[in-house]
Amino acid sequence: MEGWDPQNLILPEVGKLCRSQSEYLDQHFKTQKDVSSSSVSSSSCLLSEWTKRCPDYNNRLLHLRTTLMDRTLSWISSSFRAKASLSNLNLTLSASSQYGTALKRLLGEELRLLALQLHRIHFIRQYVETALRLEALVGDLEDVVFSSGNCRPGNMFAKFSTLLTSQDFGVKEERLLKAIKAMNDIEEIIVNVEKAQQWHHLLKSVDHRVDKTLAVLRPETLAEHRALLASFGWPPKLLASKVESGGLSKLLNPLLLMHGDEKKSYAQSFHVLCALQQLHSRREARKFKTLGQKECEIRLWAIDELVSPLAVRMEYHFVKWAEQPEFMCALVYRVTRDFMEGISDILQPLIDAARLRSYSANEAWVSAMVHILSGFLTKNVFPALAERYKEKDMKLEVISLWLHLVDLIVAFDKQMQSLLRYETCLLFPDAQRRGISVLIVFCDRPDWLKIWAKMELKDGWKKLKAVLKDAKAWQIDDKHRVDFDVSTICETFLLSSREAHKAPFVAESALKLAQEMIDRCQTLPVILARAKFVRSTVARFFWYFSNVLLLHCRNAELSPEEVDGSLLVRACESINAARYVESKLQEWSDDASFLEMKIAENNSNM
Repeated sequence: MEGWDPQNLILPEVGKLCRSQSEYLDQHFKTQKDVSSSSVSSSSCLLSEWTKRCPDYNNRLLHLRTTLMDRTLSWISSSFRAKASLSNLNLTLSASSQYGTALKRLLGEELRLLALQLHRIHFIRQYVETALRLEALVGDLEDVVFSSGNCRPGNMFAKFSTLLTSQDFGVKEERLLKAIKAMNDIEEIIVNVEKAQQWHHLLKSVDHRVDKTLAVLRPETLAEHRALLASFGWPPKLLASKVESGGLSKLLNPLLLMHGDEKKSYAQSFHVLCALQQLHSRREARKFKTLGQKECEIRLWAIDELVSPLAVRMEYHFVKWAEQPEFMCALVYRVTRDFMEGISDILQPLIDAARLRSYSANEAWVSAMVHILSGFLTKNVFPALAERYKEKDMKLEVISLWLHLVDLIVAFDKQMQSLLRYETCLLFPDAQRRGISVLIVFCDRPDWLKIWAKMELKDGWKKLKAVLKDAKAWQIDDKHRVDFDVSTICETFLLSSREAHKAPFVAESALKLAQEMIDRCQTLPVILARAKFVRSTVARFFWYFSNVLLLHCRNAELSPEEVDGSLLVRACESINAARYVESKLQEWSDDASFLEMKIAENNSNM
């Protein structure tokens, strides 16, 4: 091979050769000698062989090109046909749709309707599943409550006897707790349903059936508890016997005398009653929130059951003491005080064990005892006084009796609240709000509050008139003269006292009478009622007093032509009295109780 120079050849790198090429070269060039110049003959043979094969490879390449072109043309033809078919389909669908494009109708309307139907099916499924669960729970509840078992038909308790053991009551307790658990499960489902759905008819139906069950369960549970209390001597005697020293001993408290099975049975009954009250409170809170029903004051039922038989015995004495209300207050206070120890030691641990949050046994006990007295006064005392007040010839006597009774009530409220002074969970504003005050009778009867305010105003004005008749009423005390000296104490210039204002004694008397009116209404549990009372008494009282000051000033008859020192002093008496009263009213307006009344009035748009 002429002109062939291996040095001038550009060969590919060994790493870039494919596997078949590498194997072919390895087969023909096994050693270094095979590629040297001495092996030209072998290379010539390979060259002639490759020269013969080239036409065949060229023919095969041409065949592949022809095949590729044919298949490409065939694919393009099929693509055009598919495009034409899709265009025809689009035209056909558009022509057959009376609302426009069928595809848009399919995607925009039919799919939406399909989604709505699926959602409706899911909603119905949820409703059916919830209804079935509620039906099963309510059915189980009704089976527990209304099934006869070992009890009489229509009553899930056998007649209580003093021989009832703790084991017997344990069976009843288990049955009661099972019913309460079922009602709690029902309440849980109802709360979850109310959060997500609005199935009013279903919930109303379930509530009706549960209320019907509670109407049976609660009275019978309370009757069982009363029978248990009666078995160990509750209520006790209200009159204590004399001891050797000549005084009166404390009233015997049967709660402290319980032992063994009695104590265990009472604890079980108390636990059931608390569980039932928790359920009732939960249902009432939900109804108040969702149905807008009136929220009721919820007291501790177990305490009420202790107080209820006591109230019956107390009312027997109250009727005899209708004209001596101080005896009523003394009896209620004494019973409340003497039984506080047993209430705190026995009932508070049971309340804590029942997980009744924000409940104090002592607070509930005092509140219930106050309710006894307020209830009797509401039914038997104040109505009679209000009727007699309408008679002109009886007004003076009624005013005296009414105000005397209010004085007793105010003193009684302070005594009762003093029993709770060491309660860590109690703040007195909350105590007043919860009704630890006999004055709550005026909050429920605005007409009685109005009568009381008129009496207080009339009595206060009568006392002020008596002060005005005194010759010293308009005198000014000069013993504490203000000296304008640098060594004078700074407090002297604050003008905080009557002497600093050079005000007459009558101004101090008017402020004291007004303060007494305010103090007498401080235990009113409702802030708005307190505000109405203050406006009807204190505000009007000072309006009348301002007229007195104005009249006193006018009587001086000052004249610019003739200045009389005594007349000038007379005018200054009224001016100084007015300024002193104004400064005191400003002090009162910054007091927390007055700020509360102002906020309450603003919120109620009075």
